[in-house]
Amino acid sequence: MNLGKSILQTIGNTPVVMLNGRYTKGINVFLKMENINPGGSIKDRIAVAMLERAEAQGELRPGMVVIEPSSGNTAIGLAMACAVKGYRFIAVLDRMVPAAKRDNIKAFGAEIIFLPEFEAGTDTVKYRIDLTKEIIKAYPNAFSPMQFENQVNPDEHYRSTGRELYETFGNNLTACFATAGSCGTLTGISRYLKEKNPQIQIYGVEPEGSIIFGGESGKYLVQGAGLTFIPSILDRTNIDITLKVTDIDAFRVARKLARNEGILIGGTGGCAVSAALNRLDDFKPGDNIVVIIPDSGERYIDTIYNDTWLFENNFSELVEESKTEPQLEEIITNMGCVLNEF
Repeated sequence: MNLGKSILQTIGNTPVVMLNGRYTKGINVFLKMENINPGGSIKDRIAVAMLERAEAQGELRPGMVVIEPSSGNTAIGLAMACAVKGYRFIAVLDRMVPAAKRDNIKAFGAEIIFLPEFEAGTDTVKYRIDLTKEIIKAYPNAFSPMQFENQVNPDEHYRSTGRELYETFGNNLTACFATAGSCGTLTGISRYLKEKNPQIQIYGVEPEGSIIFGGESGKYLVQGAGLTFIPSILDRTNIDITLKVTDIDAFRVARKLARNEGILIGGTGGCAVSAALNRLDDFKPGDNIVVIIPDSGERYIDTIYNDTWLFENNFSELVEESKTEPQLEEIITNMGCVLNEF
């Protein structure tokens, strides 16, 4: 077992898990479980990499404040890294970020700037970026890694995530599915894998309503994926196929994995897995495909895994009725208890 001098040294080398073959048509579908990172998501990788590059270049110095616009995961990774390195950290979030993410950020001693109210499903990323730049301009003792514009983002995924995938599968990998958000993951891993084996097919996935790969802008509730603009770090050169997935399909697959596989993933991972399962006919039995899982469903327990939230956001068809037999339910009631109600 490796001994880390700090929690940051445990980032990366995340496990790969194979899905049950009952519904994969003989294709080997693997999940790269980035939720195993110490801060709980793939964004831990770039959080540390961006800070350390800024330190090396003299942009980030002791006593400075780190500020970053985020939908949650990058902010959590930065809050963790800043706690270790001794920087104050402030996240710029919209009010739709799940409570679990907000609490995670504050648990590391960070602070949060909340945007004004926006209609549910509105992409506020551009607003958050512009606000952060205004703060940095007015307060020179602050630094923002600015993940959407920082080349360290895709470079880190080229250096680590892409390399890990190839070390795991070698030339036996047929395809990789990844969602597009900041586009660092997709850009970095696609470049690495294509350099090693141009035959590997790269699928870029975004929520319906995002316009990274074109189409009309619209509202969507998948957290952490999709944008209403094209980030400067995106390089589409090595992306073979782009796909869109609706909110309800992403959430349905995420909940299916929890119940059938014991794997709890977020909506972004649900997006990517849904896309992969819908494109199984692109492959032949025995092919190996891998899906990047950015984070855990634990961060969305109060949203996509919460029946009340599903009803309020018009996803009631995903709510399942109790499978408990009436006889057992009657026994429970007669004992003065209630089933599935708090």
